[in-house]
Amino acid sequence: MDLKAAYNNATTTSSSLQTTPLHDAKNGKSWFVKPWTSFQAAASLPDKVPGYERVHVIKRTYFTISLFTQLRDLNSSQEIFVKSARHLISIILSEALNFVPFMPKIVNTPVDGATYTGLEMTDVENLCVVSILRAADSMADHISHHLPGLPVGKILIQRDEKTAKPNVFFKKFPKNIQAKRVILVDPMLATGGSAAEAIQILKDDGVPEHCILMVCIVAADEGLQLLTKRFPQVRIVCGEIDRGLNSQKYIVPGLGDFGDRFFGTN
Repeated sequence: MDLKAAYNNATTTSSSLQTTPLHDAKNGKSWFVKPWTSFQAAASLPDKVPGYERVHVIKRTYFTISLFTQLRDLNSSQEIFVKSARHLISIILSEALNFVPFMPKIVNTPVDGATYTGLEMTDVENLCVVSILRAADSMADHISHHLPGLPVGKILIQRDEKTAKPNVFFKKFPKNIQAKRVILVDPMLATGGSAAEAIQILKDDGVPEHCILMVCIVAADEGLQLLTKRFPQVRIVCGEIDRGLNSQKYIVPGLGDFGDRFFGTN
């Protein structure tokens, strides 16, 4: 039974909440389903990118475009950059969390003994975040703020400025990561080399591809092509997709070095 059907059943009986297994961590397809709202309409998911089966971008609004404008502006102060980045991170992660398991839940409201049939995030204990140091710490910290106690892993990968290839210096993962769903965060997906290296490390540690959700703020087509070809079961959610890379392998139009601008370093 899919989540929509289970939700509809839950509006008439609460038994489905206890008896209907909607998600199986070993089955990639069952993780990625559309939630269903109490208004009998599909919840909003990030738009699927044409040509990419498992790549999504958030829905563009005047507000998100204004935030990207501030992020990309060369003249934005660190204060403005950080404020805009935090707003965007919140929006992108909120949309990305549509792809983790939810179950119907009936609750009593404080008014007239009424009930509300909504959704509850399930299997949170088997969810974790892995950030690619250091820029991604800004994203990992935001998830931890909204989901306190969520385990956070770290991978230190630095790109060789001459070869543009990634070098791995450090990794530290939560216990039993092979049994968890992993939200892998990195603000910028350029060549995709660092992200691919991180995903391969996770796979080597036993994490199935379909249990990895990559979340970024800006992505280049080159990076998306690399990841989707090497790891076709990994799902990717990003804020915007830029037109490509320059000769130095930086995203264009891009926003510069995210870590330096966010943390105020050179």
